[in-house]
Amino acid sequence: MIQIRLGFIIVVSHLSELNLLYNTSNFTSRLLHQEILQTLSIHHHTNQQSSIRQSIRDDYAKKTLKSLNDFYKNRIVNYRKYKNLISVSIDSSEEVEKGQVLASSVGFTTKLICKLEDFRSLESQWNELYTKCERSSIFSSWDWMFTWWEVYKDQFQRQLYILCIYQYDELIGIIPFQIEKVYPQSLIQGKTLRFIGSGDARDDRILTQYQDFIALPNFESEIVEYVSNYLIQHKKDWDFADFEYLLENSLVLQCFTNHKNNKVARQKIDCGVRFTISGMDDFDSYINKMGGRWRKMFAKKNRLLSRDGEVTIEETDTLESIKPAFVQLTKMHCSRWKDRVDHCVFDSSRFCEFHKKVIRRLLPQKKSAIKTIKLNGKALATYYIFMDKGQVHYYQSGFYSKYANKYSPLFILVCKEIGRAIKNKQVFDFMYADSVNSYKKNQYAADAEKMYRLRWASRPSRLFVFRCAKTVQIKLLGLYCHFKKIIKINFKNVFIKNK
Repeated sequence: MIQIRLGFIIVVSHLSELNLLYNTSNFTSRLLHQEILQTLSIHHHTNQQSSIRQSIRDDYAKKTLKSLNDFYKNRIVNYRKYKNLISVSIDSSEEVEKGQVLASSVGFTTKLICKLEDFRSLESQWNELYTKCERSSIFSSWDWMFTWWEVYKDQFQRQLYILCIYQYDELIGIIPFQIEKVYPQSLIQGKTLRFIGSGDARDDRILTQYQDFIALPNFESEIVEYVSNYLIQHKKDWDFADFEYLLENSLVLQCFTNHKNNKVARQKIDCGVRFTISGMDDFDSYINKMGGRWRKMFAKKNRLLSRDGEVTIEETDTLESIKPAFVQLTKMHCSRWKDRVDHCVFDSSRFCEFHKKVIRRLLPQKKSAIKTIKLNGKALATYYIFMDKGQVHYYQSGFYSKYANKYSPLFILVCKEIGRAIKNKQVFDFMYADSVNSYKKNQYAADAEKMYRLRWASRPSRLFVFRCAKTVQIKLLGLYCHFKKIIKINFKNVFIKNK
């Protein structure tokens, strides 16, 4: 076996140090790079070492150098600096068979986005990468995240911390972080790392779900490892991290799992349930899956609606139709919930501002709609959805109480929309529920999938203090609710006696 060591530097790591210039397309450049690496790393065998050593060395070196000159001009800056030695074994046979690449260096570069202008200019690259990433949902799109940042950036002390990961000049990953400091939580948590779209105040919550890294499928594991290493090296930038409503296959859940001595503490806990309907052959199959009570109710209410007049489902299809549809959704939603909760989310000016902006961005792309069921032109119920990548996300809804008992219009509307999703081979997503026994399971026969909340701490002691403080907070809240209930009961008894 002859070992020919070529002192070439085919550097894919430390790109910023090499000042590489790219004269070909990304795709072509990657192909050429892999071809050269494979050529330099092929296996051969020889039985005539002494006779062919010199000629093979010279011919092979010349061919390789010519390839490097042709395709990587201005890309090799300093041979001696790195001294990457590539071992090549030579066979005495005339035919050369390609073998496995023995070693290759794949390097990433990172661009940190901290300014709004840079975030805005990232739109086209973000959208292109998002389109290629099937695991990404509408809630990780540029439209959703940029709109959220426009509305919520000044709610608390926030700073953009978006990591853009490149291989050569091709964007292969986006990590849409922000750094937040909220008093008094910051006394324990310090600088908290979150996904953009989360961390909004309780009364203004958008409830952004399923967030994750946006990564090309072929680079997911490498990006997870790269982000883990990056955050370890930049611990001074963050103290704590909090990510909610994560799916089981989320990439962010895989960070730091292979780092035994990194001193980053992790906590993964349950965070509600996601309900979906998928895999049904047709609408009849779905109806048969429903419980007997709900199956009979659908048939009865549907007949009643058809008997009483013309039933139509109208959808926002122009920018001009957004405003009246949103006003109607607000009225119906508040009508539905005013007697059940203390606060209606549509009372939040930030919440309404966000949705008015995001629907104007998504509607022209057919990624959002407000649909209303009407009887003889009179609105009965409405619901608000987002659509992308084969999924229909049921976000908000409302109905007028006076029609609820007679027609159950929202139930009929949602069932019909489920039927449409089944016909189009789409997943119908009910999104978050706090319990596995939600009406979404019992009424709509939806399948449950657990979601998670993930916390990191740059030091284990910080997570320990946080968990202790959380335990005390929960106990105090329990005592408060208990005494409030007692006071309310006593007040009611006194009122009855006086009456």
